[in-house]
Amino acid sequence: MELDYSLTTPEERVDYVKKLLADNPPLNNSTLTILADYILFIRDRNQTKKERTEERPILTPNREFTIDKRQISYEGLVEKLENGEDGLYNIIRQDKNQILDPKAPITIEDIEKIPGIKECMDVIISLKQQAEKASKYRRKQLNQAIIET
Repeated sequence: MELDYSLTTPEERVDYVKKLLADNPPLNNSTLTILADYILFIRDRNQTKKERTEERPILTPNREFTIDKRQISYEGLVEKLENGEDGLYNIIRQDKNQILDPKAPITIEDIEKIPGIKECMDVIISLKQQAEKASKYRRKQLNQAIIET
């Protein structure tokens, strides 16, 4: 049985399948599944992928958070600055590798004042010493433990 993939609307395909079913004797389950997929455009190449991206583009919560951080209207930014538009051009950087949220390094004062940091730093130092002598697989595990600590 050959199906006409040039038909572009579900209504045309339903009519086509009705004609096929009228001409042919009762069909088995696998053939009926193929006909259902044909009506739903599932067997068309890249069709479901195309529909999925059109219906709901994939934005994870982390991606949305980053986009919200970066997006601000031009007028809203100019209103916040003292110098107005001139102040905006002073803060614009042309560095494409600029970090959006630079992390503040941990200082010696932080290690002494904040409870728990000293213990974590000791664990990290111990893990780094173990990683220097470890095999490739074990080194990967130790690096993962360092990241998690």
